[in-house]
Amino acid sequence: MYDNRLRRGVRTSTTVDPKRIVEDISYSIRTLEPEATPFQSAVLSGLIRKGPPPKGDKVQVCMEHLSGNIDHVSEMEVGTNGYTRFARLAVDQILRPTTRTQMLYYPQDKFFIINTEQVVEVVMTPNAAITVNGSELSLPTELTGNTTNRSLEGTVVVRNINPYPIIPFTTSHVVFMGRTIYESQDIEGPSYQEDPIWDCNYVEHKERTFSMTEDQRYLIQVHGKPDWNDQQEKVIRSIKRDVEYTIFFGKREYNLDVSGRPTRHMMGLHEAIRTNVVHYDPATITDFEYMFSNFAYESAFRYNPDGVRSKIIYAGARFLFDFNMAFRDYRRTADLSVLNKDIGFDLDTYIIPGGFKLAIVRADILSQDTEMTHWAYVIDPAQAELRVKKDYEVILWKMPNSRVYNVTVEWQGTVAWHIEQSFALLRT
Repeated sequence: MYDNRLRRGVRTSTTVDPKRIVEDISYSIRTLEPEATPFQSAVLSGLIRKGPPPKGDKVQVCMEHLSGNIDHVSEMEVGTNGYTRFARLAVDQILRPTTRTQMLYYPQDKFFIINTEQVVEVVMTPNAAITVNGSELSLPTELTGNTTNRSLEGTVVVRNINPYPIIPFTTSHVVFMGRTIYESQDIEGPSYQEDPIWDCNYVEHKERTFSMTEDQRYLIQVHGKPDWNDQQEKVIRSIKRDVEYTIFFGKREYNLDVSGRPTRHMMGLHEAIRTNVVHYDPATITDFEYMFSNFAYESAFRYNPDGVRSKIIYAGARFLFDFNMAFRDYRRTADLSVLNKDIGFDLDTYIIPGGFKLAIVRADILSQDTEMTHWAYVIDPAQAELRVKKDYEVILWKMPNSRVYNVTVEWQGTVAWHIEQSFALLRT
């Protein structure tokens, strides 16, 4: 808008003097942010713990996966003739799927078979056999599937502890009851139950640079905002978004394209979640509350290290809309007199029996313009640790033979995802 001093509200044909035209500019900058709730400020900085700066370019986590007492038998081969008390079972080792090649069990371990309610004793594995009067037990190869004193890989041979034939079944879950020995038995039987696992993430180096000529720098000093400091703030906001999206969708990799100068890519939340990933079709869901409640029981709170009871669900806008509509009937019975003329339904925490709570946060990173608007990530704050080496360090520099000013912002860090089973993803 221009203030023509010669007119002063009166019509005139006087020629306007350009030198006397005064600019009228609003110095307040209106900014349209792409995310209303940036992940880093809303979740990571406030709710997920921040660990010490990384000492190197790789951070490690040690996870001890204690094996539970439930397993699944997917195949059964019952002995014949005089061996109907024996059977070969294919045990899936469902509680330790990453190391199935290493047999969990050892002779004299016992199982309760849920489908038949019988108790059986392991007498042979691919690595060992029970000792009877000083010698290893020998069974027909038709039963063992391997040699006379070793079972087929991935299987165990069991014997009914009662002097009766084993009842055949197709599949069944079994309850592991540990190892029972005879009186004064020599100590043996190495334990394979403990399972420490090492995982790692790389420290990623992010950069954003803003350049401005000398003339541009002086120009903005004359005209006010956006001034030089404001430009720097914009660069920092931009690189923060870069970091936030990397924390979500980064894929771990280590490239050596430049000799001696590797490029390290960190693993983000999406890649870190491997166990509890649930797919659904929003168009076919008739009872959204039931679907989500089932997801909360079966995935979000299936694993709760250290007895955690509270997690965060970081969800897209359309997911939140469907979630909100699932409780629309509650609004009809609400006493509107207590709402102080505010109409709506405020649900920021979802609770399931047992005291398990999900704090609900809108994730604009899961853009409404994509299918991710229906997605929801469940984060366990205690199992993610932000490790930052360079926390948005700003460098102002100019080459000696150049009039161009540059602002470079650097971030260097990673996230240690401790126990991925504690996280979950609901996606389309």
